Amino acid sequence: MNYTISNERTVTWQEFGHLMASVGWGSGYDEASFERSHRAYPLVVHARADSGALLGYVSAFSDGAFTTMLGELVVHPDAQGSGIGRALLSAVEAEFPGVPVYVKALGNAKRFFEACGYRSPSEEMTVLFKKARSGSGQAL
Repeated sequence: MNYTISNERTVTWQEFGHLMASVGWGSGYDEASFERSHRAYPLVVHARADSGALLGYVSAFSDGAFTTMLGELVVHPDAQGSGIGRALLSAVEAEFPGVPVYVKALGNAKRFFEACGYRSPSEEMTVLFKKARSGSGQAL
């Protein structure tokens, strides 16, 4: 499969929504939420087929010293196993060389990250979250 990796911010919210839906990560993505997320990440990289179709997307935050956190790493099911996920992950690692990269591996993604050289910490690690409330006191 031929594809191009780019860090140009040309992904549209519609493309992102279709990609997320293709892997079962929901629907109903809206332009304002996508743009807010897209602007917040210092690094966004995507993969496109020669036809221009969006095949993969990754976003990451980093302090450039101690921590890089992946946001989303998504590859369209029809393109999985073609090296796109590894290429996107390599782009993040190249942008922040020597900085540890942390991921929240959901489901079978753990095997992918392990195959890319990632490992579980020696101490148990728990992921916690709290959903912020809006100004009206309702959960967002």
